[in-house]
Amino acid sequence: MTAQNQPTTFLYHLNHLAIIEVNGEDACQFLQGQLTCNINELTQQKTSIAAFCNAKGRVISTLLIIKTQLGFFLILPASLLGTVLKKLQMYVLRAKVKLTEPKNIAITGLTSSNGIVDISLPKQDFFCTENHETLFIKLPSAGRFLCIVPSNKLAQHPFARLPSAPVAEWRFEDISSGFPWFEASRSEQFIPQMLNIDQLGGISFSKGCYTGQEIVARTHYLGKAKRQLYLAESNEILAQDTDVAVKDAESGEKYGDILALESYGAITRLLVVLQTVDDKPKILILDNQQHTPIKLIPCQ
Repeated sequence: MTAQNQPTTFLYHLNHLAIIEVNGEDACQFLQGQLTCNINELTQQKTSIAAFCNAKGRVISTLLIIKTQLGFFLILPASLLGTVLKKLQMYVLRAKVKLTEPKNIAITGLTSSNGIVDISLPKQDFFCTENHETLFIKLPSAGRFLCIVPSNKLAQHPFARLPSAPVAEWRFEDISSGFPWFEASRSEQFIPQMLNIDQLGGISFSKGCYTGQEIVARTHYLGKAKRQLYLAESNEILAQDTDVAVKDAESGEKYGDILALESYGAITRLLVVLQTVDDKPKILILDNQQHTPIKLIPCQ
């Protein structure tokens, strides 16, 4: 928003995301053995993106990990909540860990170019501050914050009077920044490096064993993954559940897959997992009836 008198701060109600709360004496040790990031390096001021993988190193879900006074919050797509809870529970065994879905917490998003009066917002990516009983996490894009707030405090919160914006806009900006959220249909298809989770600081190669670690480490030490995450754009409106391959328009061969997409306005942004792009420019299309052209663009 650049026109005079138009607001530059907006609130988003992010019902497409969910929370798993992990508490208990062994919570830290338990998560250290399941997730790709180094849980021991997290503080209440420093969060991290991470992957939860299966034994073959394929990402079940991407997560945002937040350390709390009592344990940890795991933020993830709502469509994967049941799957991740069930699979994590399988590894609890005798550990003193409790996994719950808190019912009294809301996830909201905030975009602000000038800050908010009386609220201190973090300035570094994936850092966290707490104000008005709310956690504010800086996302890796300009002026965007994920907010965790008690549901019964939301109506009286200082940002409650901010104008609301559509979730589609938030998802569009997540994709534009290269944040690798994906839905259940894409679960267990890609290793973390294919989703650039290593580039976002979400993989530790020195912390020791975790589920899927052998495959993730082998990919790292043998060199670059054969596929990588890219941001693409189309001038066509595409349905969110579009499930088609990305093809090389010249050869007709499959070149990759769609991880996530969102249309906003007249533009669609897509996160696509492609064979590592060489210096030769590619003309890319989708394998749909329209052969929709897409072009690779830098993350915003």
